[in-house]
Amino acid sequence: MAATRSRSNFDRCDLLAITLILAGYLLALLVMPIQRDFAILDDWTYVHSAEEVARGHGFKPSEYAQATIVTHTYWGALFATLFGINFTSFNLATMVMSLLAAFTFYVLLRRLGFEPALSGLGVALLTLNPYFINLSYSFMTEITFLAMLLLSCLLYYEGLARRSNSWLLVGSIAASLTFLTRQFGLAVVLAVLIWLLYARKLTLINLVAVVLLPILAVIGYFAWSRGFPLTFSGSVGREEMRELLRPERWVRRAAHFIYLALPLPGLLVPFWGKVRHWKVTAILSAGAAVAVFALWQIKLRLVEQGESTLDELSTYWLQPLWPNPVLLFCIGAALTVWLVAGLVERSWPNVVALVRRRREPVPSDFLYLVGAILFAGTYGVSSGFLDRYWLPVLPFLIMGGLTWARGRSLTRLTPAFMVLVVLAIFGILVRLDQYDYTHTQWQAGRWVVDQSVPLNKIENGYTWDGYFMHDEPVKRWGAGSLDIARIGRVYPPQEVIDPEYVIDTSSKEGYYVVRTFNYLSRLSGMSTQEIYVLKRDENVRQPITPNK
Repeated sequence: MAATRSRSNFDRCDLLAITLILAGYLLALLVMPIQRDFAILDDWTYVHSAEEVARGHGFKPSEYAQATIVTHTYWGALFATLFGINFTSFNLATMVMSLLAAFTFYVLLRRLGFEPALSGLGVALLTLNPYFINLSYSFMTEITFLAMLLLSCLLYYEGLARRSNSWLLVGSIAASLTFLTRQFGLAVVLAVLIWLLYARKLTLINLVAVVLLPILAVIGYFAWSRGFPLTFSGSVGREEMRELLRPERWVRRAAHFIYLALPLPGLLVPFWGKVRHWKVTAILSAGAAVAVFALWQIKLRLVEQGESTLDELSTYWLQPLWPNPVLLFCIGAALTVWLVAGLVERSWPNVVALVRRRREPVPSDFLYLVGAILFAGTYGVSSGFLDRYWLPVLPFLIMGGLTWARGRSLTRLTPAFMVLVVLAIFGILVRLDQYDYTHTQWQAGRWVVDQSVPLNKIENGYTWDGYFMHDEPVKRWGAGSLDIARIGRVYPPQEVIDPEYVIDTSSKEGYYVVRTFNYLSRLSGMSTQEIYVLKRDENVRQPITPNK
């Protein structure tokens, strides 16, 4: 990334850009209201923690979450205290963080010397991304983490650019809050230290300014949490770290390259752009594809031997269009390597000179370090590198893409705008469908409860079971018992449910339909879809399940 060209004083164009961002959020709230009475994704576990704080019971780590979630929990509890303890209040807390992330990213881009138009485009590329849209309408930690991450990057950047220890100290406050949302917030602190060392500007004073508060936050958190048992997600993370030595487990990581490769062509590095070092890039891309193919063959051999399964890859979304996913995974890996290599070459043309110490580091180099460390850390320790894990990395890729777009005419950027519109529409439709489906699913569950059916007799999907039954496994097996080394790779709430009633989109053997609930699916051609309330047929012999 080129060094900052100017201090870029804010003017009327900035006011217009900020107004457009606000207008965009208001329009989004009209099209996609935040009101909801159900959990989304994994946010039920974070909701429980925030509910406890809002009720005055204090904070304690979730039995299920692996993230630190302190900042996120207290932020949500503040809104629950002000507006009531409900899902809508927690969603509002996330939406405010979403807006903070948008504004912070705009200011950061302006400080990097981008004109208001390109800075506004950068904000659009981030906020209209399907990951960002859907996570903004949840109480997941990603949006809070992203907002605090960008804020700490902006403040640290000011400290490096101004050579101000005061700014670095303020940045360390934001970095501490970032760590107290997700542990990967330490990537910012590490990037600042590497930059200062490489630039030969590390002194005792700025070292203290950068790391003192984050170190205190880390020591304080882990010292305080020592008395709490290992969480369910923590045990999963421990096993994933051990699986780094098993090659077939890397197929799952490789499969998720496709989630980055698909948005990149139109948004960041257009296909038609020329990569100068294309021979080296082609070799690296081909190598990535071959590596994925080899890993896939290892995986298939273990599946045949009964030592592994394909379920963990979630390949069902490819059916029936692409029965064999290996080709798509190989293309995704190769394409991602090609696009990122081209992106680095154009937006960071002097990186080789920087590594060879033929030029001095500039503050913008620190931002690339943040993105690289954040990606390497997340990708390396998480076997289940989910699509939403790309979100914190996207701002740094967008910065590079905008660097390449400097000086380009709007006509040259037309394909990027077209892809942006398509992805934004897709993200909006996914959010609307997801809300309608989950609302109807929970509506069906509440109808069953109204028939005086106990909660432990209802199986109603991941979020319902988690929200209403999350404490039951702990009561049955005791605190600290949710270790997968002890209970296996199961979803604990389902282990304490005797499914007399099942709520699903399809029939199930041994059950009959009691009632049908309908919802609208836009992604299915504006068609009406059905959710069934199924009751177990007592006349059908049920398989005996041994007690855990």
